[in-house]
Amino acid sequence: MFEAWRKTGSQSVGAAELTLIQESLRIVFGQSSIESPARLARALVDSGVPLRHPEVLQADTVWREANIYEFFGPGDLDFTSLELALASVTKIEDLRIQFAAEGDEFGVKRLTQLIQEVRRDLDTKDGELAREVVQWLKVWLQNPVIFRDWLCLRQKSADFLKKFAQ
Repeated sequence: MFEAWRKTGSQSVGAAELTLIQESLRIVFGQSSIESPARLARALVDSGVPLRHPEVLQADTVWREANIYEFFGPGDLDFTSLELALASVTKIEDLRIQFAAEGDEFGVKRLTQLIQEVRRDLDTKDGELAREVVQWLKVWLQNPVIFRDWLCLRQKSADFLKKFAQ
């Protein structure tokens, strides 16, 4: 990553440099090695590289939207209500099952990376529902095979009903 940045000849990091770094990493290590612009920028800034913050934020937003749309259309993943969140995690799990059935390990890995990003984003949000969905995604990431059964049990738990019963 640092070698790729040095090759840009730039004194700071913005959108163009992050794109070049991602491409260099993809060429050397393969598609599965690509990190989000924000993660690359964090690593670079920790080493003293100055950032052009507005460009980094914009590049990260564009990258995240493109990654979500790799698997899901606009609005397919929506965590703004309990019903939409449940439908969204069902779509996630259905896609994982499809990839697993097809033996598509790369698809499973990319989906897992995407859900890690979604979880990190939700972890920054306030509210009971956001905290709940973060917990769901944590279980899904740790052991997706048990996820549906776990979620069914979770919805019947006293804690869940106290928080979300209508």
